Amino acid sequence: MGSGITPRASSRAAVVFTVLAALSAGCAAKIPADALRLNESSLELRAKQSRIFEVESETAILAASVAVIQDMEYNLDYIEKPLGVLSASKKVDADSGSEKAGLITMDILCAMTGGSCGYYTTASDEQVISLTLVVLPSLARPGSFVARVTVQYVVFDKQGRVKKRSTIEDAKVYEEIFANLSKSLFLGGTE
Repeated sequence: MGSGITPRASSRAAVVFTVLAALSAGCAAKIPADALRLNESSLELRAKQSRIFEVESETAILAASVAVIQDMEYNLDYIEKPLGVLSASKKVDADSGSEKAGLITMDILCAMTGGSCGYYTTASDEQVISLTLVVLPSLARPGSFVARVTVQYVVFDKQGRVKKRSTIEDAKVYEEIFANLSKSLFLGGTE
């Protein structure tokens, strides 16, 4: 007994499959030549976040960074010495008196109309600030190491929902971190 598929049906299916494959390959979008290039604002941010240090190893930068980060009241989450990666975070109160007053007023007005709106539960409650440091050998300056710090924050509301998430782009934040790191290493970082 056969499988029920005739050779003619099988060849027809093969032709249909080949035509569909050829058509779908022709519909594939072409990737623009500059798709993988960083835009100017990304390059500027990366420049703010990076410094070159002339030290004996990336371990020296990581060790000095631990002290600096703890002085800035961050908790060390993990450190991966072989990869040159350090991650830390801290929780900060994100309560705003004016925000709470406005939301409580909205809840009172809502209650006066017979509703229960719960605006206050959307108030900012807690902010988690995460700092990541990556240290790599410098390709431009042999014997030196590039340290790149990125800082992000997430704001949670009273119910633990994410209210806002962003990367900190303020140059002063990164300048302070690198100034403290330079002092800790007893040398200056260069841009």
